[in-house]
Amino acid sequence: MLATVGVGTVTVFAVASPYVWDVVESLARSGVDAICLDNHGGADPRLPLADLKGAARGDFTLGLSSSHARALAAAAAAELGFDAPVSVVDPTAVVASTAQIAHGAYVNAGAVIASHAVIGCHANVNRSASIGHDTRLGFAASVGPGAVLTGGVTVGAQAFVGAGATVLPGVTIGLGAVVGAGAVVTHDVEPGAIVAGNPARVVRHQQIDDWETVCPHSSMH
Repeated sequence: MLATVGVGTVTVFAVASPYVWDVVESLARSGVDAICLDNHGGADPRLPLADLKGAARGDFTLGLSSSHARALAAAAAAELGFDAPVSVVDPTAVVASTAQIAHGAYVNAGAVIASHAVIGCHANVNRSASIGHDTRLGFAASVGPGAVLTGGVTVGAQAFVGAGATVLPGVTIGLGAVVGAGAVVTHDVEPGAIVAGNPARVVRHQQIDDWETVCPHSSMH
């Protein structure tokens, strides 16, 4: 597990989403300069953009919030030779001393990470989300703004918990599952299921046969 990035410069990869501004602001509040690399096109021209071809393969993080998109971006970065993902924790977040933040993870402003929680590789915790004790987020999992994950929750790789959702103690959210905004999850959610409502019920399923569960940078660290 890597510590929060300190001073210097960090490359932000995959920046075609407006969410990149949250990452840039968190870096700025931490005294870190950001260089943004647009690997798809369509990035906000106001960003501190640099040429991907000539960019140094140093410390980097991801600039988007979607769980599956984060996984794809992590793989794309690895293929391009970016092998030094760093965790970024906004200085306004509260992180327990016993919590673990893996490489590439991002903890946004105002989030709370409780004791013995584990934020996995390239996972994303959005603004003011609450991650309870002993909760585990898998590779590229994403938690939306204001979501509450109570104690002992497991969120599988590439799963997404929407804004304002609540997940009750001990519940497991499977690989690639999606929890809709404002849902209250009282039971385990199977892989690929999309759930919504209070209590949350399955709306439909999505195809996840080829989705990765392991970070492409794990073997590099």
